[in-house]
Amino acid sequence: MRRTGWAFLTLSAMLAIACSSDGTTPPVAPGTDPVGTPEANLQFLRPVAGAALTRDSLSFWAVKGQNREVAMFYRPIVGGRDSTTFLRFKVSNESLLKRPDGTTIAAGDSVRITIRILDFSKLVMQFLPSGLTFSPLKPAELRLDFGHCDQDFNRDGVVNQNDTNLVPTFAIWKQEALGQPWVKLSSAIEISGNLEEVKANIDGFTNHAVAW
Repeated sequence: MRRTGWAFLTLSAMLAIACSSDGTTPPVAPGTDPVGTPEANLQFLRPVAGAALTRDSLSFWAVKGQNREVAMFYRPIVGGRDSTTFLRFKVSNESLLKRPDGTTIAAGDSVRITIRILDFSKLVMQFLPSGLTFSPLKPAELRLDFGHCDQDFNRDGVVNQNDTNLVPTFAIWKQEALGQPWVKLSSAIEISGNLEEVKANIDGFTNHAVAW
């Protein structure tokens, strides 16, 4: 009986090892897509006809130990002030983690961050320096406006309830480099008054856009 018991335990251990080394990937967090989706399979937000931004890039210094927030705005089509927000990006005092070369960012250290538009027709943005990483406990936050984009989301030529029904499926996606698949980030929709945004935590710098 003792031999039989040891044989059973040994067999169980061998099966456990086999299962742990069979290449099975760990469970995926809800709302994420680690494999990626080809760009051709996605629909992206589009600017309305005649829309333009007040600038196609911006740069600022993020400092470990300080809160920083920047924004990009749409240019008024007819008069008015430059007050319609396109994006907001926030780096908290504890967000900065490592430089692209892997070195740790110490308190008081600064990093120059640049956001630039790669493809305005799809509102695709590039965040630099590529490879900069943020703390998983205090990630950076990106908010992108969809209330001032082309509201014909399904491209059928009519703005109606079918377009509104697509809003809950909006998410911020990331792309490591041009031509590579897009990966969906866990995102949230925030609608309050004139505010209509998609927001997501950002753990590192890549290309970003809103898609579904």
